[in-house]
Parts: sequence; structure tokens; C-alpha cells
Amino acid sequence: MKPLLVLLAGAALAAGPSAQAWAQPGASGAGGTAAPARADTLPAPPPPEVALRASRPPASRVRAVILTVADGEQAEPPARSVFLNCAPVGGSHPSAEKACAWLNRTGLDPGALRVNAAEPCTMIYAPVTVTASGIWDGKYFQFRRTFGNDCEMRSAAGALFDF
Repeated sequence: MKPLLVLLAGAALAAGPSAQAWAQPGASGAGGTAAPARADTLPAPPPPEVALRASRPPASRVRAVILTVADGEQAEPPARSVFLNCAPVGGSHPSAEKACAWLNRTGLDPGALRVNAAEPCTMIYAPVTVTASGIWDGKYFQFRRTFGNDCEMRSAAGALFDF
């Protein structure tokens, strides 16, 4: 009989305090009278494991990207880099909402980085290499592209590499 009581007591402790016990602080389990619930009391907090699950997005919803821009035809060393988080939108990118919208539209397709012919750029060759790597909806991705100059990069990628 004792092991069963210990098991039940352990399960009750693992479940955490009940909302009723918090709402009625004067309640006693030994046949005492319950005091009326006070208006300034808070409901019981969820157990820690529930709170942890609620605070983390599921792995399939993680959208985090590191973007770099390097002068020249090599990606290393980058001249500048930023972190972009798209679920929720944030990070160190100055136009995070626009950059996330661009990534959502293109579906992470590096082929979508096409220079817009309607936007005139000079024919000066000053190569710029961009990279993007990260996790998008639970899958790792990586791409790299070299443009003839900064103008072509801005024409193709818009706000994505504008930092």
C-alpha cells in the first residue's frame, strides 16, 4: 500500500500546484473551510515542461538566415554580414520585414536573383559575392552568387542584401 501512496504523491507533486489551491489560499486539505477567492490572486503557472514547449517554435517553423556580402569573387572574408530571423521577424538586418518577404516570395531559390534589366547599372566590373545560409522550415539551405557590381546586386536582390 505504501508504494502506491508514494507513487500517487509523486504524480501529484509532478503535476504542480492546482489552480484551485492558488485561487483559494485559505483552503486546507484537513477539513478546514475555504476562504473566498481574492481578486488579487493569480492562477497557477503551467508546469515548467509546458511553459518550455510553448516558448519554442516547432523546428519546422524555424526561419533563421545569415547573410554576407564580400567584395570580389570570393565569399571570404565578408565585408559585412547580418542575422535575419523571419519567424518572428527580427535580427540585425535593417530591413528585416522586406528581406523576409523577399525570401518568402522566392522560396529560397538562388535562381530568383536575376538582375532587373529595366534598372540601369554601369558596366564597371567590381564583383560582389553574396551568401545566404541558415535554416528555413526545419531544413538547412545555402546559396552563393557573384554579381558584376553593387548595382546589379541591389537590382537582383532588392532589400535582401541591402545592409
